[in-house]
Amino acid sequence: MKTNFKRVMAFLLSLIMVLSLAACGAPADTTTDAPGTDAPANTEASANDQTEAPTGAEEFDPRTVTEGVTLTIAVASDDEVIDWETNNTTLMIEEKFGVDLKFEVYASADFEDKINVMVNGGDKLPDIIFGSGVNGLVAVANWASEGALISLNEFYENPDYAKNINLACEKLGVDIPSQLKDADGNIWALPKYIDSPVDTAAYKLWINAEYAAALGWEEIPTTTEGFYELCKAFVAAGDMNGNGLADEVALTGRGDKLRWFKYLMSSFAYTWDDYYLDVTDGTLSFAYTSDGWKEGLKYVKRFIDEGLISTTALTQDKASYSAIVTNSEAVVLADVAYLPQMINNDIAEQYKTKLKYDWVPALETPEGNKEAYYSDVTAKNGAVITVDCENPEAAFIVLDYMCSETMSITWRWGQEGVNWDYWENVDESKLPEGTTKEDYAGRLAAEYPTPVFIPYSDATFWGVGTPQNGSYMQAGPAIVGVDKVWGVAKLADGGGDEGKQAEVDMERRYAECTVDTIKYAPEERIITLPMTTDETEEAKEIQTTLDNYVKESIGAFLTGQWDIDAYWDTYLAELEKIGIDDALAIYQTSYDRTK
Repeated sequence: MKTNFKRVMAFLLSLIMVLSLAACGAPADTTTDAPGTDAPANTEASANDQTEAPTGAEEFDPRTVTEGVTLTIAVASDDEVIDWETNNTTLMIEEKFGVDLKFEVYASADFEDKINVMVNGGDKLPDIIFGSGVNGLVAVANWASEGALISLNEFYENPDYAKNINLACEKLGVDIPSQLKDADGNIWALPKYIDSPVDTAAYKLWINAEYAAALGWEEIPTTTEGFYELCKAFVAAGDMNGNGLADEVALTGRGDKLRWFKYLMSSFAYTWDDYYLDVTDGTLSFAYTSDGWKEGLKYVKRFIDEGLISTTALTQDKASYSAIVTNSEAVVLADVAYLPQMINNDIAEQYKTKLKYDWVPALETPEGNKEAYYSDVTAKNGAVITVDCENPEAAFIVLDYMCSETMSITWRWGQEGVNWDYWENVDESKLPEGTTKEDYAGRLAAEYPTPVFIPYSDATFWGVGTPQNGSYMQAGPAIVGVDKVWGVAKLADGGGDEGKQAEVDMERRYAECTVDTIKYAPEERIITLPMTTDETEEAKEIQTTLDNYVKESIGAFLTGQWDIDAYWDTYLAELEKIGIDDALAIYQTSYDRTK
């Protein structure tokens, strides 16, 4: 690829910048302007968003760096953002730092492709590039290798520049910047970090307790054999909904995600990593080479052989799967999902149906093995600073401010005073009728403290498709740590409304379910695997072939095309030919770097 000489020089210079090392700082102030207004944002500091300077030390004034600076920002288009330059978040930043933010908006469908063309062509780049959505920017490593970005290590080490990120790390007990390091120890981005317990323990088995009770199971099974016997009894019972059709489904799933398979298999060999990697005492292995995988295949094959799970679950797409689990006329015993699936167009009926389901974090084998799905929260690339930025210090300070508590809540929940308020400032007239803020105190008092803030449920902000001008809608960097106490919009009592009460009850049960599931997370987990460009390319080439072969093998073993015992050694030999040992060595080297 073409490399721009100016960028390479700037890249090298950025690596030898010397700035002072440091300790933690504090988040900055809050504002309360209404969305869509052109009035300057209120810059009076909030008690939630500032700390005092150390005694005897002169407090750093960021405006000595940022005053009068113009920063250009590349961002993906978002139909829910009315105008980036008049957005309340923009006004807050401009008023606080004396900067002028100019946005270059690109079509969201090919946003990073457009940036790639600019990088490869040596075009002048905007000062900052925002990542959109929860996954952020994915092409950062390539842009860095082309010399298009500056290393941010020294900025992170400066307590005045990275004070909000440092404070967030202190509050959450997580070294967020370390998760962004590449194989050489460089950090190229500011974080997009969403600390959400419900996402870390997202997938578990949901079983319809009413159907189980009708079959004589007063308590839903929690073992591999118990669940197998329940499925057998369910299918044998036949027409449970009395419609005269054989439309009962014990368990199904999607062929692309295979969550149903991963759930059943994880009692025998942990399978929730994207590559089926596992770690024991610091040593990585592929789950699908283990004896546990072999035994798990035999267990799952029993479901296939006896018609408890249709072979269509190995191949069907999302639409076909959804048509089954959301069919109000059919009967589905169990589902591996984030929540029991919506089954009726009526919202009240949806939640009443959900309440019929109980969860099982992980089924236990006769040997006592059980490990639940768990995905550690990891930092994504929220924003980068390019080598064409003439004021990278100012850019970093602005982006760090976006990681402050107030700005991060705004990033996810909307505008303070309109869509949400800090606990001490809540306007109870904006809460659902008949409720007070005390109704919103911790879902599980033993696990979660009093809420930091309350979103106003009658001022719905997220996911409604309505254009607004109070937030960047998850574009750019942020550290959302408030999920330690969770979003609390649905905590209040339903006020006598049956449908609303069902929704509230389901929210509470899901909180309990999440806490329960986290108990069974693997003790050792792979959080990040930083690799060099060469390692990434080599591993990718092997991994693609491995993925295809393993998926083929799952289908072949489960459908009887390959006999599990007779073909096992041949299967392992083929994995070796593909290069499984080389891929594992690359991942092990990467994993060791994280230690």
